[in-house]
Amino acid sequence: MYRLQEIKPSVLRGIPITNEQEIIHQTGSPLRLEDGYALIKKQTEHFTIDDPLAKEADRLLFELVEKHRKNTAKEPIKRSKSKVTPLLSKEAIQIRENERLRAIRLLKLKLTLTPKSA
Repeated sequence: MYRLQEIKPSVLRGIPITNEQEIIHQTGSPLRLEDGYALIKKQTEHFTIDDPLAKEADRLLFELVEKHRKNTAKEPIKRSKSKVTPLLSKEAIQIRENERLRAIRLLKLKLTLTPKSA
């Protein structure tokens, strides 16, 4: 069984390649893990044919995926400093609404009691 068939090719895009400049110098092009995935999938006819070379490539690619997962799991998760307001109960919402209505009524009363300047 091929271990790569359990993952999506889009996962491979986020994996950084170490020594990428050396790879470009030796091969003339950057290493694209998605292309390797596609090649293995094609050679094995959607991971159905047992091919020793494809299995070795599968093992190596999966090692890169696992190494990346372990490294990202070790990095601390940064929490946002935004305020989280707790959800209010219906009673609390009604109390706030009543307070706002009282404030509006008081303002209306003040406006009607103040004399209008000409």
